[in-house]
Amino acid sequence: MPDRPRLGFGRASFVSYFLGAVVPLAALGVVVERFVLPTLDDRLAALGLLGAFASIVVLSLASFLVLGRSTNHSLRRMDQDNRRLAALFEASGALAEAQDLHAAAGTATRGAHSLVGGAHVYVMMRGEDATKPPQVAGSAGDDPLGFLRDHEDDLLELAGLVLSEGRPLLRGGADGTGPAVAVAVPGEAVPAGVVLVAGAPGSRDFDVEQMDALTTLARLAGVALHNVDLRDAQRNFFAHVTDLLVAALDSYLGYNTGHSQRVAMYANRLGRALHLDEPRLQRLHFGALLHDIGMLKFDRSVRKNSISCRKHASIGARMVGRIRLWQEVAPIVQCHHEWYDGNGYPDGLAGEAIPLEARIIAVCDAFDAMTSDSSYKAAISSEAALRELERSSGTQFDPRVVEAMLELAARGGIGAEAPAA
Repeated sequence: MPDRPRLGFGRASFVSYFLGAVVPLAALGVVVERFVLPTLDDRLAALGLLGAFASIVVLSLASFLVLGRSTNHSLRRMDQDNRRLAALFEASGALAEAQDLHAAAGTATRGAHSLVGGAHVYVMMRGEDATKPPQVAGSAGDDPLGFLRDHEDDLLELAGLVLSEGRPLLRGGADGTGPAVAVAVPGEAVPAGVVLVAGAPGSRDFDVEQMDALTTLARLAGVALHNVDLRDAQRNFFAHVTDLLVAALDSYLGYNTGHSQRVAMYANRLGRALHLDEPRLQRLHFGALLHDIGMLKFDRSVRKNSISCRKHASIGARMVGRIRLWQEVAPIVQCHHEWYDGNGYPDGLAGEAIPLEARIIAVCDAFDAMTSDSSYKAAISSEAALRELERSSGTQFDPRVVEAMLELAARGGIGAEAPAA
C-alpha cells in the first residue's frame, strides 16, 4: 500500500520536472553556449556564467528530490492514518453489534491489534472487588497469555495505574522491558477497564498517534459495554415480566398449571433439534411462554366458548406487539393455531407461510395438552400423544416438526415431565 503512492508521485513528478525544468534549462544552455559565451571576452565572466547555470541545475534537482521525499513521507503518514481510520471504522461497527462482554472485548482486542501490528494486546476489566487485579477479558497476538505470564507484574502494574488515574500511559522500552501503551475504557464513574498493548523487549516504541487511536477505540469499547449492560438489564427485566405474566395466566385459567413453561421447555429442545440459531431460539422461547397470553382478555365465563376464545391468538399478538422487545414474537403468537394444511385460525395460513417457530409451538402445545390433566379431560400417555401427532402430520402439523419430535422422544428428550425449576 505505501509503495503505490510513491510510484504514482515519482512518475507524475518526473514528467512535470522534465518538461517544466529540464527542457527549459537545456534550451537555455544551448542559447547561452551558442549566443552568449562567444560574445564574452573575459574568461572569468564566462566561467561565472557557466557556474551560475550549473548551480541552477543542481538547485532545481535538489529541490525536486527534497520535494519528492517530503511528499512520499506525507503520503506514508496519510496511508497510516487511513489504515487506522479503516480499522477504527470496522471496530466501531462490530462493537455496535456486540451482544455481551466477551464479544465486545474480543472485538476491541482485534481492533487494537490492527492498529498497532504484531504486539500483544489485552482488554482487562475492573473486578467488583477493587483490591483484586483486573481480569483479562480478551487478548490477541502471538501467545499473548504466555507473554502475560512472563511479564505479569509489570503489565498489571500499568493496568492498575490507568484504572486508578484514568489517564493513558505511554512507556518506551528500557531496562529489559518492552514498550507498552495503556488506555482506559470509560465507565460510568471510574474506568471500567483497560486496553493494554505491549511489545517484546527490544521492539520499536509506540508513538502518540497509536496511543490516540487506541484511546478512540477504548472509548468505542466503553460505549459498547454500556450498551451491553443496558441490553442485559432489558432482557432481565422482560424475562421477569414474562414470568409474572405467565404466572398470572396460570392463576387466571386455574387449570393445567405450568402449561406455558412446559410448552417452552419442549419447544426449546425441539428448536435445537431443528438447528435454530440463538436469536430464533430466543424468539421461540418467548413465543412459547406467551402463546396463550391473549386469554387474559377473556372473562372466566366465556373461556370455554371455543368460538370466542379463537380470538385469543390475535389478541395476544396485539398485546405483545406493542412492546418493542417482543415485536418479533407477535407473529409467532398470532400463528400458533394455524394448521399446516390451511384449516387453522385466525388467518388460514398454510405450509411455509406459517412461521417455523409457530409450527413448533403448535406441536408442543398439542402434546402438552394431551399429556396433562385439565378440567375437561384426563391426560393420555406420551406414547399415545405422539401417535396422535403422527396421525395429524401433514394436516394440522408440519411433517418435519413432527418427525423431529418423534426422533427427540425416541432419544428420551421429550416426555410428560414437568420443567426444571
